[in-house]
Amino acid sequence: MNPKPLVFTPTLFYEYATCCHWIWYDRFSNPKEKGAMPELTLKLFEQGVLHEKEYIKDLTFTQVKQVNLAQAFKETVPLMEVGAELIYQGVIQYEADGVLYQGRPDLLKKVSGKSKFGDYYYEPIEIKSTKEIHTEQKYQLVFYGLVLEQMQGIFPTQAAIINRDKETVLFLMDAEQRQKTTVHMEIILSVIKGNKPALKLVSSCKQSPWFNKCVTEAEAANDIALLYRLDCRAHAALRQQGINTVVDAAKMDIDSLPKIPFTTKETLQRVKLQAQSLMDGKLIWLAKPQLPDPKLKIFFDIEGDPLLQTQYLFGFWIAGDPEFKYAKVGHVRKHKADDRYFLYFLAEDPSQEEAMWKQFLEWLEVLPDDGYAVFHYANYENSWTKKLAKKYGSSQKFMQFHSRLFDLENARKKSVIFPLYFYSIKDIAKSKFVNFKWRHAKAGGAQSVFWYEQWLEEADCDVLNDIIDYNEDDVRATECFYLWLKQFIDEQESSENYMKRQSVVIPS
Repeated sequence: MNPKPLVFTPTLFYEYATCCHWIWYDRFSNPKEKGAMPELTLKLFEQGVLHEKEYIKDLTFTQVKQVNLAQAFKETVPLMEVGAELIYQGVIQYEADGVLYQGRPDLLKKVSGKSKFGDYYYEPIEIKSTKEIHTEQKYQLVFYGLVLEQMQGIFPTQAAIINRDKETVLFLMDAEQRQKTTVHMEIILSVIKGNKPALKLVSSCKQSPWFNKCVTEAEAANDIALLYRLDCRAHAALRQQGINTVVDAAKMDIDSLPKIPFTTKETLQRVKLQAQSLMDGKLIWLAKPQLPDPKLKIFFDIEGDPLLQTQYLFGFWIAGDPEFKYAKVGHVRKHKADDRYFLYFLAEDPSQEEAMWKQFLEWLEVLPDDGYAVFHYANYENSWTKKLAKKYGSSQKFMQFHSRLFDLENARKKSVIFPLYFYSIKDIAKSKFVNFKWRHAKAGGAQSVFWYEQWLEEADCDVLNDIIDYNEDDVRATECFYLWLKQFIDEQESSENYMKRQSVVIPS
């Protein structure tokens, strides 16, 4: 009796891109340790199914209705042999070296050319709820091309996705794309066959149902994968030098190390300090934070949907405007016994992005010409406001506003190291040091996107309110972090002044 072949499907590309251990844990770990799928992932799957149904209702095609993949394959091949113009939900596959390469392209399109079937061959088309073709989708399309090559004797050099706007986005599958996909498939095959990837912990792992398992294993080994901003491609070279754990990294002699790829001596010095911080569970202060301290402080955060390529919410926490002079445009939430307030601009639908931007520009006209700073965390607000200004128009007031952006992430990098695995504003603000709490237990950027997609479908005002609450918490957390840094500055200055006073010699 022949052993059952391993099965390679295009889903593996997404799983591996999210977390390289996902595939391994699914096959070789205790299923009870697997967490729930992130809501956004489930929503995107559901959304993709709905989008697919909406698109195909206007098409003329031959459908393969069999649910069982083996039976569906047997139904697909005769359709290809007789030259069906467009096959929906056909199954393509071939087996080699104990591996069954199997997929179900949304559409197989007949095009002119020579193949085993005659004067035609088939190209794969996927119906996706994204705007552009993502990397893992490119791998998927080339994978279909490789399977089709085995079936029809010719590799289709062109494929496509039907995006969420029902537009056809072509993809040329050249030799380079084919080579990249083949290499990627070999890596994934190795995992399927039981070769566990080296420990790795990156932010995308948070979107895997095995994230907690990844963290637990890395912690149990005290592995260098726990070290923030250490490029995982440098791990192997460090391990060759005997640097496997956080303790090893905390003690490493950087000057004696050979050149470590994908890193620099400066980065390794930072990594060494990060390791020492994790070992002790304490902050390491590098320098006194350099922060502007104007009377009017604006804390800024944008919510965007990368799938729709839409920015849907601009949120501002305003401190230093007790008379509410700048609360004349936009939606405003005032809080009792507090002269600070939350102001926001919202695109309830992607088509309203431009209108939201124009309202934001209108608000900027209310702001003073100087005497304020705009605090944000990381580069998102900086880059996207520039992109939207280019897309929809700018103004002198916008140029002033943009020049006053101050990235607290840069201030953090220069001043302090946290004993944390990740450094998003949520990781920092939720830490025991800053101790800010979001109202919603599931608060996060991916969750906000999930809520927005849900809002677009269901028009549930409670969901929309969750989005707004989350953004308000984000900007308030940004202020909380600013004040935390400011408190350190004040304490340092107070200590320095005290020491200066103690050093004064009083004349007799």
